[in-house]
Amino acid sequence: MSFTQWLSDKSKIILFDGAMGTQLMKYNLDPGKPPDLLNIENPDIVKKVLASYYDSGADMVQTCTFSSNLVNLKRQNLDNLLQKINSEALNNIEAIRPSIGKLIVGDVGPSGEFRPPVGNATGDQWKDGFRQQIEVLNAGVDLWHIETMSDLQEMSAAIDAIKEVSQKPIIASMTYRKTKARGFYTIMGDSLETCINKLEEENVDVIGANCTLGSDQMIELAKELVQLTKKPVSVKPNAGQPRLEGGNTVYNQTPDEFVNDIEQMINLGVKIVGGCCGTTPTHIQKIRALIDNH
Repeated sequence: MSFTQWLSDKSKIILFDGAMGTQLMKYNLDPGKPPDLLNIENPDIVKKVLASYYDSGADMVQTCTFSSNLVNLKRQNLDNLLQKINSEALNNIEAIRPSIGKLIVGDVGPSGEFRPPVGNATGDQWKDGFRQQIEVLNAGVDLWHIETMSDLQEMSAAIDAIKEVSQKPIIASMTYRKTKARGFYTIMGDSLETCINKLEEENVDVIGANCTLGSDQMIELAKELVQLTKKPVSVKPNAGQPRLEGGNTVYNQTPDEFVNDIEQMINLGVKIVGGCCGTTPTHIQKIRALIDNH
């Protein structure tokens, strides 16, 4: 079945993958080194992580291309590798994808550059940077996940770039912080409602939230999100809040605690569930069991 058919199947809860970056860090990735470079330098590690999520029961897994847009790569003097990183990322996931019933998601992350007055990025720079990445990935992906966006204008640039190149479905996922007085907002000051209204205008296929929030806070956000839109909803929370331990970032929430929160979000009407930072194949395996017994 296609992703669009999954969305129209009211009984289908779609299981996404878990974290990529924090899983790759377990392989002693050099600090500050873009994980996406491993697509070229050590593809076996990337394939191992990707395969672990398919093997754990994920319906769809995303390419290791979170930071492989032109603006991000240029900042790290790696822009000459854009074509190679993205094409090898496709090769890596295509090599391990099961032959039947599993989808490949094109992962499009933020540029890391902000618009004035915080930074100097422009909408055209964002759009051009995303488009060059998307042109490479489009040949092999089944759908898109624009994720961890904190600026609604940057999200729009990514959506526009995809629509210029591809007709494949789009999951548009912002990242939010919970404020004491006003509720959920992006760090650029966009409210949850403002973001949803804009994404509905953009006519994306799925409206999502990921990262920043642990699964307990994501329950609160999901409760509001499903009431504010009739679009399918996607959530990929972190495995709790990170803390430093011996110079390493660790997430203390257990998979069982995480899955209990995911169950509450499914009961609220969330269509797509998965995990972000700190989540592992064990988290996905346990969510698979939950869904299968739901």
